[in-house]
Amino acid sequence: MTIAKSDISRIDKDKMWDYLIRFPVHWQEAVEFSRNVDWALDSKKIRNICMAGMGGSAIGADLMAAYSINQCEIPVQINRSYDIPHWVGPETLFIACSFSGNTEETLSALDQAINKGAQIVAITSGGKLLIEASREGYGYVKIPGGMPPRAALAYSFVPLFRLFDFLGYTDENEGALLETLTMLREQISLFSDLGGNQALTIARELQDTLPIIYTGTGLMEPVGIRWKSQFQENSKILSFNNTIPEMNHNEIVGWEQIAHLTGRLSVIMLEDEGDHEKVKQRMRIARELIEDMTVYTTWLKTSGESRLTRQFSLVQIGDWVSYYLAILNEVDPTPIAKTELLKSRLAEL
Repeated sequence: MTIAKSDISRIDKDKMWDYLIRFPVHWQEAVEFSRNVDWALDSKKIRNICMAGMGGSAIGADLMAAYSINQCEIPVQINRSYDIPHWVGPETLFIACSFSGNTEETLSALDQAINKGAQIVAITSGGKLLIEASREGYGYVKIPGGMPPRAALAYSFVPLFRLFDFLGYTDENEGALLETLTMLREQISLFSDLGGNQALTIARELQDTLPIIYTGTGLMEPVGIRWKSQFQENSKILSFNNTIPEMNHNEIVGWEQIAHLTGRLSVIMLEDEGDHEKVKQRMRIARELIEDMTVYTTWLKTSGESRLTRQFSLVQIGDWVSYYLAILNEVDPTPIAKTELLKSRLAEL
């Protein structure tokens, strides 16, 4: 199936295309409005960081934690639960990430962090989280609303980058943000070409398969998570991800008995130049061992000078692959009916 503008208009009724096209615009806006944030923190007291969020509200935290792992001198953990770790306390910086400001798991975790005396920062577009942060004088960034959380990644990530830079937990700064902006703009001109582009080509190959994403640990691990989540939410298909070397110690054995899945599995490997050399070797050997059992395998490498640019060079292409796969499958990328149904049933209890 070829994709034409008429297909986009017919299938993409909620205009996810527009959000993808405007990702560089969102990035530039976030760079501007986050430049002079008053974080209202006592940085000398911070000994660990807990970032709380769910779904599309949490992916910015995932990316930030991985991006800073070799620079940040204190432990950073992402919390996806109603409850918080026991170690959270007065020496903790607790960052509540909720696009709507009403994510019940995040609000529950926030209440516990407040009771344990943690310093609080909020990143949100509104809701109960914004009300509490402004009322109690916590540091916060109000980001634009009115879109799916997964489409607001630039708004949720860049303030975190600014915060970690403010605390001295990164070795890249404004220059990396601007280099990434340039890269995002260049990619958009390519990925929006319906005449043919890399993202569209990959989507065609993935159609009617179950995509499995493999990455190294560190910088690329949350990129694999983003790809998986975008396939699930945009394309409405199951997808899975894992990291190497862990995959080599268990999951690779699971590829032995998959005759019943012949013609149904595809693999996407994401590599960064900063991956450990042994990880790169393991990825290549793993590909050799499983490629004959897949209907399609592709290998993508990051591009860019800064780590930040390299990380987002593979984030954006994944967003577009999942979008084109949705159009090929003739499903509107934006609605998440099962999630909304689950929420409504929870509300009835």
